[in-house]
Amino acid sequence: MLNTMSRRIGFGVGAVALLAVGSALGWALAQPPSEPSVDSVAERHAALHARYAAARLRFAETRLQKAERLNAVSPGQISAGDMRALQSRAEMLREQLAATRDKPHGHGFAMQRRTARAAVRLAEQELADARAVNSHRADTVQPTDILLRELQLEIVKLRAEIWEDPTFLASPIEVLQMQLDQLIDKIDDLEQRIDDAPTTARR
Repeated sequence: MLNTMSRRIGFGVGAVALLAVGSALGWALAQPPSEPSVDSVAERHAALHARYAAARLRFAETRLQKAERLNAVSPGQISAGDMRALQSRAEMLREQLAATRDKPHGHGFAMQRRTARAAVRLAEQELADARAVNSHRADTVQPTDILLRELQLEIVKLRAEIWEDPTFLASPIEVLQMQLDQLIDKIDDLEQRIDDAPTTARR
């Protein structure tokens, strides 16, 4: 009798426990999926930006590696100026990746300023190279081409000076407008190079 009573009590307790577990499981399944936290969404978004920046860097580094291989097979196939430009871009994108990891948004201004400074260094080297060639053999680089390099250097120096000028930084609208103006100028410069490529730039 005692054993029978114990079995009944044990069965009852087990049944109640099973019902409790079933009820809890049913309640959990019936609840709508929880929304991801704001922090997890922000982290996922930041990681997306970092992957994007890393992909751009890998592309630039691969282009640089390809150019280095071409020059290893046939020295001078890629000009020194083009190599410097490829190296400068890879360096800039490494800095951008680091900045993106720290701050996914809002680092564009700093990167554009760095790009303007890099353009000055490249233009200075291009002019110095042309003058060095002419110092060994006069007029190897034509006077007009020297003048074009001098003017290009002047332009990029002024562009860098614009980026360094704090005058417009007081207003976010003015910052955006300046960035837009610079973007339009760069697009115009690019279109001009494309138009000139079949004629002037290749002669």
